[in-house]
Amino acid sequence: MFFFISIVYGFFLYQGTFALEYDYGKAEKYTVPLREHSVIVTKEGYYPKNISVFEGEKIRFYLTSTLKEPSCLLIQEKNLFLPAEKGKISEGEVFFKRPGKFKFYCPSGNIKGQITVLQKITEEKKIKREIASKRPKPVWRPREE
Repeated sequence: MFFFISIVYGFFLYQGTFALEYDYGKAEKYTVPLREHSVIVTKEGYYPKNISVFEGEKIRFYLTSTLKEPSCLLIQEKNLFLPAEKGKISEGEVFFKRPGKFKFYCPSGNIKGQITVLQKITEEKKIKREIASKRPKPVWRPREE
């Protein structure tokens, strides 16, 4: 009996996930890589203060605070503003097309952080590396007598 119930439950679970993927467009959902980062506002500043991601990724931020005073996270280049309140979580998404450094800050709390967007290495961009300690093979030359 337990085996039969687990089979039926698994079937309905599978059907539910299939329906969700179909409704929201699985192909669209996974065409752009998504990275999630949680950021906490403290009296010392943002935690973490420095974030590294790759170009071509969509970043979803989850922001909260340990302070009673309201704070925020602002990325001016990407038009992202997230309020930070104690006990609440704000979320927002940004997309980074190109490598570089982007600052995030809160003007009211005078706190700053930085997002470093790294260049993604593809097969075309890979550099062929050679071992520096490896010596080239000697070339044979006839001896002079």
